[in-house]
Amino acid sequence: MNKTIKIVEQNALLKNRKRAFNEYSSIAHRLELVCSKNNNDWINDSKSTDMGAASFSLEQIKGPVIWIVGSNGSHRDLGLVNDLVIEKVKKIICFGDFETDLKYAFGGKVQYAYKKDLTEAIQVAYDCAMVNATVLFSPACSSYRNYADFRERGNHFKSIVKAL
Repeated sequence: MNKTIKIVEQNALLKNRKRAFNEYSSIAHRLELVCSKNNNDWINDSKSTDMGAASFSLEQIKGPVIWIVGSNGSHRDLGLVNDLVIEKVKKIICFGDFETDLKYAFGGKVQYAYKKDLTEAIQVAYDCAMVNATVLFSPACSSYRNYADFRERGNHFKSIVKAL
């Protein structure tokens, strides 16, 4: 009896989580499918302004990931994404301020590239396309140095990707 109740509760929890995720991912700039191009799905997750949000996004993606992540010089807790990076990410492409935390944490575990700006980072992702991979633009940092807000940054990402 207790086992049956537990299964029913778990199924209800899973159903509620799935419903919440579907509502959450319909928000612009939050796990937004931009297009499928070069055998990859391109996802705009510009609303991801910290590692916690990026961790959530990485959890949702099925299959191999090419992760475009930003850097603005602020310290981030990379432990939040460590296991997900090892499990799913095939390449990290960092753009923005030069930083070494990501490189030293993951450079020996997955492919790593650094580019100064978003346009160059997107081109690297396009050039290293893998069949059935997802290019996830989840910056995990604020946008204030180069953009007015995450919306402007996300729109810039979408326009570059669509122009490829």
